[in-house]
Amino acid sequence: MDWYDPPKRRWFNLRVVAWAMFDTGATVFSMLVISRYFGPWVVKEMGGKVGQFNDAIWISLLVAATIQILLSPISDELGRRRVFVVGFTLLCVSACSLMGVGGTLTRGLLLFGVANVGYQTAMVFYNAMLGDVADQRHMARISGIGVGIGYVGSIVGLLISARYVDTESHHYSSAFPLAAIMFLGFALPLFLFVKEKPSLVRLNLAQSLTNSIGSFVTTLRRVARHREMLYFFIGCLLALDAVNAVTVNMSLYCEDVVGLDPVEGFTPMWMGHALFGVKISQIDLFLIISTVFAIFGSFIIGHISDKTSHYKTLLVVLVLWMAALVLAMFGVGVHKKLFWFTGPMFGLGFGGIWTVSRAYLQELCHPEERSQMFAIFGLVGRYSAIIGTFAWSQTFHLCNYFQIDERKASRISIAVVLVLLCIGFWVLLNARPKAENPRR
Repeated sequence: MDWYDPPKRRWFNLRVVAWAMFDTGATVFSMLVISRYFGPWVVKEMGGKVGQFNDAIWISLLVAATIQILLSPISDELGRRRVFVVGFTLLCVSACSLMGVGGTLTRGLLLFGVANVGYQTAMVFYNAMLGDVADQRHMARISGIGVGIGYVGSIVGLLISARYVDTESHHYSSAFPLAAIMFLGFALPLFLFVKEKPSLVRLNLAQSLTNSIGSFVTTLRRVARHREMLYFFIGCLLALDAVNAVTVNMSLYCEDVVGLDPVEGFTPMWMGHALFGVKISQIDLFLIISTVFAIFGSFIIGHISDKTSHYKTLLVVLVLWMAALVLAMFGVGVHKKLFWFTGPMFGLGFGGIWTVSRAYLQELCHPEERSQMFAIFGLVGRYSAIIGTFAWSQTFHLCNYFQIDERKASRISIAVVLVLLCIGFWVLLNARPKAENPRR
């Protein structure tokens, strides 16, 4: 008998920990590469343009979405998910480790695109493996553990990178191999110890390839007939626009609008000595505070969601996001210190929205269509990232055309994504399930 599969299986076990640790490594990559250092590397170190950075993001997202559409039906029919998680994670790690090591800006952009495709695609199949480690009663709780432990990766990554990345001299290349090593290290437990539940359908690879597109079209038709799931995807498409736009632009907003220092800050102490020998900038401190609340939020909100309702908890999290965006917009104009309250609010929102949305989708979809539904959810996430950042940038350019200063332009951009979030909330109000499953 397997060490992780005792006769009376407990909901929290080593297999759950191994699954959740992957989220830690993935969050390290997301924080260090996508959110923190790749943009400055393109613009400040390599002399590129912001448009080149954005092009690399949306093109890689589009490629990743296409791959997910083609491979997810194959995954469901073969009953295999882990092989795709392993393969695309190794693709991401390999490309990320080579970014910034000599070569040209074009080479770096191409490697980033490959790494982002690997990361985004691996996350779809990783999310689908939630059903392999969780039962129905503890779905949101274990999802929250994954999100919470994952956000630990943000703090660890920021602390370590603060020591080795020279932000003052605009040398960011060392962050990329560091992120690759950490991603691989945290992913290894899942590679080694998490097994998949057997699938009811077993086809060979040739049959799966033949059926993949037709199966995905069939899944879209089923989604169209499933009112709750259709409104869930549409609502998330609009609501996640705000989440993704804030994720990409928050560091710049902190520096240009709020006035937080990207270099100077404080030195964390432990027993009278510098912790890890690092100095934390004000922007990094804001991100760390947000992450700490994301950790607690994912655990607490996941627990509340399992005890009450995944659907109702999702609506509450979106209301919290609305309040955070309003405070970010108007709090700076009243007093700079008020902006620091948005960190905990955004953190709770970040942890909660991914925790509850994954669990609610698991509740809505059939087990044999799990990978396909998460592929659609991944597709929704990719397009929301494109739409959100596009809306932010175009609003910013339009404000510049009318000679509105950059501080006001950034706040107006937040107002635009807030409107999208409110529309998404209204759509999700129409996604109320006919009958919610009782929970213990």
